Amino acid sequence: MNKSFAKQIVLSLTALLFTLSVPLFRITAEELPFYWESINVDIEVQTTGDMLVTETQKYVFNSDYSNQRYRYIPLAKVDDIQDVTVQENDKIIPSKIGIENNQFWINWQHELNPPEAHTFVLKYRVLGGLQVDNENTQVYWKAIFADRKAPIQSAKVRVQLPELLAGKVFSFKNFGTAAIASQVNPTNFEFVATQPIQPQEELEIQIAFPSNILNLPQPRWQQGGPSQTPPDTTPSFLGWVLSLLFQGVTRRLKGLLDKAHSR
Repeated sequence: MNKSFAKQIVLSLTALLFTLSVPLFRITAEELPFYWESINVDIEVQTTGDMLVTETQKYVFNSDYSNQRYRYIPLAKVDDIQDVTVQENDKIIPSKIGIENNQFWINWQHELNPPEAHTFVLKYRVLGGLQVDNENTQVYWKAIFADRKAPIQSAKVRVQLPELLAGKVFSFKNFGTAAIASQVNPTNFEFVATQPIQPQEELEIQIAFPSNILNLPQPRWQQGGPSQTPPDTTPSFLGWVLSLLFQGVTRRLKGLLDKAHSR
């Protein structure tokens, strides 16, 4: 293969990648017709180590948009997620769950006649979500998720610990977006964001206490064992894009090679 032919292949690949990526960047850059007025998260830690999580998400829609909602929860430091429900106006609405790219997803749909607001309450049980070491156990949770394309105007995270831990917590703090952390009483802690949370920003909370109080075993993910969640069988968006790129590159290379052989 001569240098001229190799250069032509490189230029063709570059042009193809740019052409396919432009629509993706345009979609990301466009301003979405909705935002979250608030997301409040309540976490009840059980003596078993399970966490009962309740997310109250208030959406504000300014104009027409998809009526499909999703919530993705990373599974890297979780054994399992169970007992999922989605509610609106104190009524459970149909929802679907699945696994994609080592993330647990929840999907639901609703009527939408903008401009209007919708408040959804998501509830789920997290198994193996606490981090357990020889000395300390931690509630370490990304309560306000970063995987968003719209901002959140206000956010609050509340954590309730078992009575056994009253007065035993030696550390509580937050990471990510700016927030005020406070201890409401011996077993309740609150983290309040001090400003709107922009897309790709998160609020992560950490509460630590001695391990010898609850005496929990280490979760499977810390031991390197498999989780209870089913295997990932859903093709990812990235995989779809890479597949398109591969098909386009293959066709382009075939055309160049045929052209070279015909000379």
